Amino acid sequence: MSVIAFVTGAIVAAAASIQSVSRAVQLQQDIVRRGLSAQARIVRIWRPPLFGAFTRIYFEFQPEGGRSPVRACHVDRRSADDLLASLPAVGSRVNIRYLADNPSRAVIARLVSRFSR
Repeated sequence: MSVIAFVTGAIVAAAASIQSVSRAVQLQQDIVRRGLSAQARIVRIWRPPLFGAFTRIYFEFQPEGGRSPVRACHVDRRSADDLLASLPAVGSRVNIRYLADNPSRAVIARLVSRFSR
């Protein structure tokens, strides 16, 4: 009985993970569609040591009308096939899109997949 519970739990966890990634990808696509454009500077790139974990790209930018810079994190959710494009280097400038009502919701536009997973 414990094997069945374990397998069921693993299947439920996998389904929840897939659904979470799908929602996150849709949010990134929405930010690209609706967001304002800005230039940002890459401040850090973190590649988690765990297999299947997503790379995080931290950047800073000045939102339109903002008084201070905003630091945001782009989670690179592209598939392994899409990762052929190189990541920006620390210190480089990139074009981003962000939501005016919540500038910390920002993405690096060229790294957002145009296709749902």
